[in-house]
Amino acid sequence: MEIDQVKMRGYRLERTRKLLQEFNIDAAVLFDPLNLRYATGCRNMQVWTSHHLARYVFVPVEGPVVLFDYGGALHLSDNLETIDEARPAKSWDYFGSGHRAEEHAEKWAMEIIDLLHQTCGPNATLGIDRADLLPLLVLQKHNIKLADAKAPMEHARSIKSAEEIASIRQSMQICTDAISFMRSKTEPGVTENYLLSLMNQYNIEHGGEYQETRLLSSGHHTNPWFTESSDKIIENGEMLVFDSDLIGPDGVFCDQTRAFVVGDKKPTDDQRLLYAHAHEQLMHNMELLKPGLSYQEFSEKSWKMHDIYVPNRYAEQIHGIGFGVEYPVIYYPEDHETWQYSGHFEEGMCVCVESYVGPVGGPEGVKLEQPVLITKNGAVPLTNCEFEEDYL
Repeated sequence: MEIDQVKMRGYRLERTRKLLQEFNIDAAVLFDPLNLRYATGCRNMQVWTSHHLARYVFVPVEGPVVLFDYGGALHLSDNLETIDEARPAKSWDYFGSGHRAEEHAEKWAMEIIDLLHQTCGPNATLGIDRADLLPLLVLQKHNIKLADAKAPMEHARSIKSAEEIASIRQSMQICTDAISFMRSKTEPGVTENYLLSLMNQYNIEHGGEYQETRLLSSGHHTNPWFTESSDKIIENGEMLVFDSDLIGPDGVFCDQTRAFVVGDKKPTDDQRLLYAHAHEQLMHNMELLKPGLSYQEFSEKSWKMHDIYVPNRYAEQIHGIGFGVEYPVIYYPEDHETWQYSGHFEEGMCVCVESYVGPVGGPEGVKLEQPVLITKNGAVPLTNCEFEEDYL
């Protein structure tokens, strides 16, 4: 299916402006590469600019969108209808500015202030999604009213259009195929790093972009979770667990997690039990999802985790997906008092349902994760990547 990119970009810019207005922000400067890409459809060195603030965009509720791009890259936005003007970005980072960093931050701020006043008036509120100290101090010195633009951008991105959903499905299929390609090469004696490289290879060959994490592990590396891929050799009969975390075509975050036993050995009773509990949690929680369900109610009805798994529980039960991990996040009941905010699920949200079970001190753990679309009739899977039904 051909994705209507113009229609998708138009929807995203409209959502950006609508949510900025709802949050009483007249214009925003967006540095986060994901927010910048969402509002304009323009990408450039997405990983590099995530830690070098050398690219940003000015988006007013009403008025021209101005992209400030890196040096010789102004041509990247030539054919984008979402961008009215492109200018060279100003940077104040010490590695490029040295002892002139404060001077350059002043120049950056004065250009933004001038643009804000010309576009939105002298009393306008400016939103910023990522604040850096030096330019923030200058904006405050000039009494600019500031607001956090992260909140409106997260809410804007949380409801997907038909074109976005089609794009997500296509990218998820690339991810599923990358997993199949990796699995076809999986055998005892290969390393974790080798298998990780195969998923990256397939993804990039088919229009994907990069991988956000290195979460592929085997055997004792699977419990507790979050041990990154290494040169460990995978042995016959070990559990292999991987979180794809691929950034696929169109910048879609393809977040699928699966687990299986490597080699010609059948899974042990302990491995089958872990897998069955992880699968049960996933299916139970997916069944709950529907528009109007509050985050609190979901948590109260969610799968009751066995006590031995609780200390090693995953960070959350649900998180949104789009260009990355997005709003909303639903935590475990044990973490509600510390972290949980209010809200409810809405039609058009794309979320990932998470499960990790790993007994304290156990030799292995199992993580499963399924991306779904919330429709008026409940949750619909966004991928056909298979589970190990014969383990259950």
